[in-house]
Amino acid sequence: MRAATPEQLTKLVVESLARRVITALSQRPWWVAAFTLALALPALLLHLGWQPLLVDEPIRALVALEMHYSGHFFSPTLQGFPYYNKPPLFNWLLVALFRLTGRQDEFILRLPTIAALLLYTSAIWRVLRPQLGSRLAFTVALAFATTGRVLFYDSFLGLIDLWHAALTWLGFMAVWYLGQRGQWTRLFVLTYALTAVGFLLKGLPSMVFQGIALLVYCLDTRQWRRLFSWQHVLGVGVMLAILGAYFLLYSRHNSLEVALETLWSQSSQRTVAAQPLADSIQYVLLFPFDFIKHFLPWTLLVACLLVPGARRWVLGQPFLRYNALLFLAILPVYWLSPATIPRYLFMLVPLGLTVVIPLYVQQRAAGRTLVGWLDAALLALLLISTAALLGPPVLRAAEGVGLVSAAQTAFLRGVPASWPLSLALFAVLALGTYLFWKLADYRLLVLGYYLLVLRLAFDVFIFPARMQTSPEVPYRTAAERIGRETKGKPLLLLPGTPLDNVEAFYIARGRGQTLRTATHALHPDTLYLGDEYWLSGLRYRTLDTMQVDRNIHFRLIQVL
Repeated sequence: MRAATPEQLTKLVVESLARRVITALSQRPWWVAAFTLALALPALLLHLGWQPLLVDEPIRALVALEMHYSGHFFSPTLQGFPYYNKPPLFNWLLVALFRLTGRQDEFILRLPTIAALLLYTSAIWRVLRPQLGSRLAFTVALAFATTGRVLFYDSFLGLIDLWHAALTWLGFMAVWYLGQRGQWTRLFVLTYALTAVGFLLKGLPSMVFQGIALLVYCLDTRQWRRLFSWQHVLGVGVMLAILGAYFLLYSRHNSLEVALETLWSQSSQRTVAAQPLADSIQYVLLFPFDFIKHFLPWTLLVACLLVPGARRWVLGQPFLRYNALLFLAILPVYWLSPATIPRYLFMLVPLGLTVVIPLYVQQRAAGRTLVGWLDAALLALLLISTAALLGPPVLRAAEGVGLVSAAQTAFLRGVPASWPLSLALFAVLALGTYLFWKLADYRLLVLGYYLLVLRLAFDVFIFPARMQTSPEVPYRTAAERIGRETKGKPLLLLPGTPLDNVEAFYIARGRGQTLRTATHALHPDTLYLGDEYWLSGLRYRTLDTMQVDRNIHFRLIQVL
């Protein structure tokens, strides 16, 4: 028998050690949690506050900031005007953080998202354990946290959606667990209370999801009469009492009619009927592929449903059947809503993962050929991602000899070109790829941890590059300068000035007060900010300028 080479011995030692570590961790759930947090927190928090506010962040931030300044918690405003689009619960959370920390920067604004993600994934693990076992439940939780859309986009934005999704999903699970135990009073009271809290975060969608979950469970278990029980009436009463108390206080400060009309409009405007026909058709046709794309790589496991007998196996297990039916019942709400944004689907994703991950494990144990192809595809993705870690120093070297374009040069200007840093991350990801290949029984866990390390590499290389190329960075710089220059001085917006919420936030934060629009005749003792288009015919002195788009230029002026 030939003796093993040093390379073979090294591989055997690495593989054996990895198996022992994973086995030891799997026997001690709290060690797993500690190890995962030790890896996840640096990946989630590194450079969290670098980027300027993006997408809907400025709205959430500015409403909370103006609430913080005014102290009017039931009178939300946006640039000084009443804001009705969302109930204020998330803004209250931000205001509490502002007052606890004394800060209103991007890191503080995004910290609730990190908290929501950690709490959501912890809840998935804890809630699924009785049905799937600790290891599979943890795999589902880790998979949700490391889907592409969550890990590489929404986890570093200060938005409502992870909080809302977590509450909604907990409501889904409460329907199942309490229904199985026959605790109907507790089921209706708890789930309708969660619905009320969800309403205070995002409005009407919470009620839709509650109704669908109850219908799916009661029809599937042939207990539809429960929908007409006194316990159901009690649950609805609890929800109405919570919302009634809120709206009673709210109506003392704002128009209740306008608020309710706006909340309805916010929900109905996303349907097919409210969108152009061509856009709606295109969206409906592409939706399944977009869903898979946004939540890669885990959505590749949906291929397991194509194996003969797979759907019968899922439907034969009550808990998996409930998750599958609920997923299919809610999906058309978004499939027929062309204005849907992927983050609206965060309560759906764990339902799907709860079905396909146990199915993948079952088919792997059965030796299904399709699982082998899936593993090969995932391994190819890991190999490509690992090789990409050598890209930054290689591209910087190519830049030195003029082999990259001007746009690439601007992007690379912020990318660390450190060979040791690239090689260190490359080595860790290469080890993860090797363990994915060798440890077939632990492939999905290895994949989840690999993606966390990949997010760390994203933080190290991509965030600095974005700071060099993102157009929002100079906009933030200019707005912060205007805020500093006018602090302690009267400043108003000229009527009709199209100032974005992001610039309004940075100016208001710099000044320490809400930026409002002028409603009276202009006065020489007041400073004004206005679009150049609206300044024609005025006699004024320019104090500063701010460009926020190629075609939009603002001037800070004093009228003469």
